[in-house]
Amino acid sequence: MSHVAVVGSRVLPASWAARVDSVVGSLLARGLFIGSGGAVGADLFALRSLVRRGQPACSGSVVFLPRVLGSAPCSCVSWLSRFVRLGGRVVAGPASGSASRRDFVSALFARSRSLVSGSVGVVAFVSGRSAGSWFSVSVAAGLGLPIVVFPVEGPRALRSLGAGRWVRLRCWAGAFRWVPARADKTRCIHGLIGSFCSICVKGGRS
Repeated sequence: MSHVAVVGSRVLPASWAARVDSVVGSLLARGLFIGSGGAVGADLFALRSLVRRGQPACSGSVVFLPRVLGSAPCSCVSWLSRFVRLGGRVVAGPASGSASRRDFVSALFARSRSLVSGSVGVVAFVSGRSAGSWFSVSVAAGLGLPIVVFPVEGPRALRSLGAGRWVRLRCWAGAFRWVPARADKTRCIHGLIGSFCSICVKGGRS
């Protein structure tokens, strides 16, 4: 079943939980399921949203972990257990309980790569540095997947993913989608098709 990776910062403010829930509900209503990473913050908000919606939402969704379920953050374990009982799938990563920090971080990145590569797109809620979230977004960009980002601190927090631009979405307030230059048919102020022509890049854009 097709899933969208819903990821984000571990320090995403609790005030954003309702926004995550709304996005999860919107995706489910479109016939898509949810993939997430089983961490605190945005991942946990998405997981709670699935569990509260019951078996129809959980049965086609998946959570990727860096190691076994019992080693997940304490605040996530009970929700993950309920998710599994409702038909959700949990994919445990290779990190052992005694893994070094280096090995655990490696497992985290492997987890994120697996989550994104098996998805049909990514929605990320970024707050602060959000290194892991931006890693997931960059993997999605490399695979040519649709990307939507909610920058908690506003559009100035968005990062370039190469040749392309961020475009504000109308359907989700505060969200931006990445439009690669090759897919951008908008004409710049100099009449050229694409996000940026060579004149714009050199500062001639107004």
